[in-house]
Amino acid sequence: MPPEKKTAPVVAVEILAKRLVSTAELRKKLAAKKLFSPAEIDEAVLAMKRMGALHDDFLAEDVARSYRSRGYGPARIRMALRKRGIPNEIVEQVLNGKDEDAEPAESGQSGDGENAFAVLHRKAAQFRREPDPRKRKAKAVRCLVGRGFAYEDAIEAADRWMREEGTSEE
Repeated sequence: MPPEKKTAPVVAVEILAKRLVSTAELRKKLAAKKLFSPAEIDEAVLAMKRMGALHDDFLAEDVARSYRSRGYGPARIRMALRKRGIPNEIVEQVLNGKDEDAEPAESGQSGDGENAFAVLHRKAAQFRREPDPRKRKAKAVRCLVGRGFAYEDAIEAADRWMREEGTSEE
């Protein structure tokens, strides 16, 4: 007796059991199997949403929180979320919304500025090797911009870090 063909919802559950994925990723994975029609894929996605197994907003918040904790800025987080197929409305909501786990920022510092400053503190030894203060600041700013922070936040964080280090641009 041949094994029974799996249905799209069953395969969707198997995919979601391994890893939390976005709606777009689930659709792509089901389509890649080349076993299901677009109608069957839509039915499976709808079934997963009804079961509460598919939440793009929760996934987006989790991914954003993970990237922030690793020292990445909003541009990098936006790129990661879009790559996962998260809708733009949810991406902007997550990036512009308040993160419950974020510590309150000091006056004059945005949350992103605080995150940028924290990255510089973690990488301080790397920047201290540069004797020229201008080059040190430039390296710090390049590091932050490369991690997805806005140029303005990177400049502010580098200036603050250099003041606290007791060095200044000459």
